[in-house]
Amino acid sequence: MKKLTFDRLVLVGVVLIAVANGMAFVLHAGVLVNHAWILYGGLCLLHPVCPERWKNSDYEKNAVLGAKIAGILCIAIGLLTGFAV
Repeated sequence: MKKLTFDRLVLVGVVLIAVANGMAFVLHAGVLVNHAWILYGGLCLLHPVCPERWKNSDYEKNAVLGAKIAGILCIAIGLLTGFAV
């Protein structure tokens, strides 16, 4: 299995949200989008990564914290928005 990098994490998020939107459109189940946002936010919280150029620098700690905050925001979007309505 390949190591999860920042680029792959962003790509996984874009693909996950796009697939969930497509499935929600076809199946008329908007709650799938909410679950995708929560899943992606959980992934960002459990495995926060930062860009390679920021590793071993003064910005690494702040970048990892930013990834965790982004995960919390993604979970909040999934919980608070009414895609299923």
